[in-house]
Amino acid sequence: MENNFFTQRIFSFKFALNGIRHLLKNETNFRIHLLASFIVLALAWITDISQTEWLLIIVCIGSVFGAEAFNSAIECICDFVCKEKNKNIKIVKDISAAAVLIISAMAAIIGIIIFC
Repeated sequence: MENNFFTQRIFSFKFALNGIRHLLKNETNFRIHLLASFIVLALAWITDISQTEWLLIIVCIGSVFGAEAFNSAIECICDFVCKEKNKNIKIVKDISAAAVLIISAMAAIIGIIIFC
């Protein structure tokens, strides 16, 4: 029983990795965020930021990636539920995209405060 529990937990990571692969392959904005993250991490390394600043940068990067993943999932669900243009689906997608924008703007502001 215990072995089965751990096997299932390890196997569940496969699904998450499939999701990351999908994001990397199909979502341009995810790849843009990934590039921006590498630039920010390199800048952080070069400027020798404090441990607290590292933590803030990591939380910001993770938040943006998470928001982008949720946005992509919501868009996929919307496209599955309604193939044709729909005013309500557009609103859902716009709000989901707005969430990514809000979190990205917050991350950018934190980055500016840390690096300037």
